[in-house]
Amino acid sequence: MPRPAPIPNSRSRREFIQAVAVGAAMLPLGRALAAPPEKSKVVLSVGGRATLYYLPLTLAERLGYFRDEGLQVEVNDFPGGAKALQALIGGSADVTAGGYEHTIQMHAKGQKLQGFVLQGNVAISVGLTKGKFPAYAGPQDLKGRRIGVTAPGSSTHMMVNHLLASVQLKPEDVAIVGVGTGATAVSAVRSGQIDALSSIEPATVMLERSGDLRVVHESITPAGSKAVFGGPLPSACLYAKRAFIDENPNTVQALTNAMVRALRWLQSASADQVQSVIPPEYMLGDKAAYAAALTRLRPIYSTDGRIAPEGAQRFLQVTATHDPSVRAASALRVEDTFTNTFVDKVPKRSA
Repeated sequence: MPRPAPIPNSRSRREFIQAVAVGAAMLPLGRALAAPPEKSKVVLSVGGRATLYYLPLTLAERLGYFRDEGLQVEVNDFPGGAKALQALIGGSADVTAGGYEHTIQMHAKGQKLQGFVLQGNVAISVGLTKGKFPAYAGPQDLKGRRIGVTAPGSSTHMMVNHLLASVQLKPEDVAIVGVGTGATAVSAVRSGQIDALSSIEPATVMLERSGDLRVVHESITPAGSKAVFGGPLPSACLYAKRAFIDENPNTVQALTNAMVRALRWLQSASADQVQSVIPPEYMLGDKAAYAAALTRLRPIYSTDGRIAPEGAQRFLQVTATHDPSVRAASALRVEDTFTNTFVDKVPKRSA
């Protein structure tokens, strides 16, 4: 018979416990105590991964935070949030990085989606293409115009619809053109394909700096958000089907841990540090403009990943103003469209 292992004396036992404690402390965000993810490989869809809207996702991926949580995350990029949503609904993606409002809209259609970690609030700008408007008095002047959005049905389209509804115009009173994000959006403006653009950074700053676009509505500053929506709205988040979340809580917790870690890193990171992490092509050949866009967006990024209930309720009211299906969904409960359960379980230790 094999000889039993010797019982360590008090000194060696104490040294062993100390060694285990040190090893556990070196693991990220409590990984030592966490249960392993049910799915080690996760397919994540996003509409515009190179944009600053989803910078925390890029940071979590590039800094290795998903890997540290025992995850292999495959990020599939699409021209806009609506396409990323379609991938989730169609089953080719497990999780989506997209606008929180999609969970509200899909609940109204019987699809139970839930946001579980916030990257930041709505940060969209609507600008007028150079030479297209001799004057502009408000959203009523958008009637009959060609307006570029990242993709029809995306958050940038939602912003346009809300502006139109604020002056009693209908979505069909304008022509919506999907122009993608980044370089394709910049090209659409500079080539004169569209009269106005609803987009996200860094494209907007680049077009402003070159004089090709004049921003007339924005939801980045507190004043801009209040003027358009009545206050800040949660937007860029990770969301998934409720069934996936219920069946894979450890996987969702691991994703949340990585994202919150990235948000914490971003809080103290300089523009140079961010630019050293992201792929060079994300800066669209203009490092200074990218840095300026990052500075502009700093206030909209979440510090802890929580979705504020009051912001979610405000978004329900905003969406109902221009989405008939949401307006008709009297049984829709906004508290079913998000959860802070996983964010609340992230260890308090810094990144």
